[in-house]
Amino acid sequence: MWRWLLWAGLVGLGGCGGRQGAEDPECAALCDVLVLDCEYGAFPKYESCMEGCLYNKEEGAAISKELSCVEDAECDTFAILECEHAWGAAAE
Repeated sequence: MWRWLLWAGLVGLGGCGGRQGAEDPECAALCDVLVLDCEYGAFPKYESCMEGCLYNKEEGAAISKELSCVEDAECDTFAILECEHAWGAAAE
């Protein structure tokens, strides 16, 4: 769960407008669902979602599996948190 807090903390680090980092298709797809479709409160800006996703990906997160889980969650906040817990953290 601390990773969600980290993602939320990255809000202030986002750039100016646009979809920065959209060159990563997995993170772009995940952020499309979280920010654009679900308007998930942890990510008021698209950039903050991308930065958090890219960080988690570098740390070994299974972004494609997390995306599938988030899509199945249908914008349910608690289900999204479970997805992040299961797939958004590096395998230990």
